[in-house]
Amino acid sequence: MVSHSAQALLITFGPIIISRAIAYFRSSATTLSGPKRPIRPVPPRVSVALNVLFVTACLALISTSSYFQPENIFVVTQSRLQTPSEVLFTRLQTIRPLAAQDISLKSKLVSIDSRLLYLTYGPGPLANCLFCNSDSPFSYLYYAFPSIVIPHILHTAVLGVVTSSLLSGHEGSFWRTKATIAGTGLALAELLAIGTYNYKVNSAATRATDLDAFHWRIQVYRGIAVALVDALLGWGMYLSSTNRRFTAPISPAERLESVTRVMEGVGSKLRADGALRSAVVRDEVLRGKMQNYWVAEGNIMGQVYEERDVVDSVKGALERLNIQQITEEAGRYADAVIEGFSLRPEGTMAE
Repeated sequence: MVSHSAQALLITFGPIIISRAIAYFRSSATTLSGPKRPIRPVPPRVSVALNVLFVTACLALISTSSYFQPENIFVVTQSRLQTPSEVLFTRLQTIRPLAAQDISLKSKLVSIDSRLLYLTYGPGPLANCLFCNSDSPFSYLYYAFPSIVIPHILHTAVLGVVTSSLLSGHEGSFWRTKATIAGTGLALAELLAIGTYNYKVNSAATRATDLDAFHWRIQVYRGIAVALVDALLGWGMYLSSTNRRFTAPISPAERLESVTRVMEGVGSKLRADGALRSAVVRDEVLRGKMQNYWVAEGNIMGQVYEERDVVDSVKGALERLNIQQITEEAGRYADAVIEGFSLRPEGTMAE
């Protein structure tokens, strides 16, 4: 649970943040008017980045397992918060041998406040912090600060590497700022949640099942949030790298460059065709073969058009055509062309 101040902050700024996020998503997903870029496969460099994100997301989800989290002695022993320390650690000793940390905790968990702080910050600060005390609860937060932010620093570093132009090119660098903000936002959100948590909410719990193990719960939330950020970033990189979304339309300069390349290719083919025709015409033997070909082709096509089936098909096609409509459209087009020339200033047609 969060305190009333945190709830007030969420109520005040939550709708603003959500509306801004929705507006940003819509503006990013909506492409401008113009020709869209063709969809393409995932580039190899982006594919490597997506594999890295997949691995980190899986590791984050695996980290939520109880196997990778510190042991909660109240859950293991099924003890209430008010259970005496001797009874609590006797029950723990029947389950497994006591470790050095357990002996240190035994001397620390002597008051209700220390046990409430244990559920908030975990066993590490309670057992190892030399300057912490229950009279100053935030001293445990100062001690736990490195262990809280280091996972987020590592995660933000991974996001930075994944979205670097060196690894994923410009397709990944497009998401660099957004990924950094997301990674930093997770760290700040966790610090805010821990700093505003009312650690005394468990003081009224009378059963072991009523205890709120905040430290263990926040670690689960952290792993899920990290995996979610990685999944969303991977999804965005996939869509943008394949030109499905989050891409601007083809700019006029790019269109001009593409048309220029096509025209250069067509010009090269026309020049090659002209050179070939010139060589054929200049060679007597080739010129004779060309003339013989077109004479034979004309005879063949003449015979084809004289066949009864072809004649009937052409006649039927001409009957289906509206000659009057075609004539009127041609007349209107010719009038428009002539009118366009007549509107030009004098001297412009003298070329």
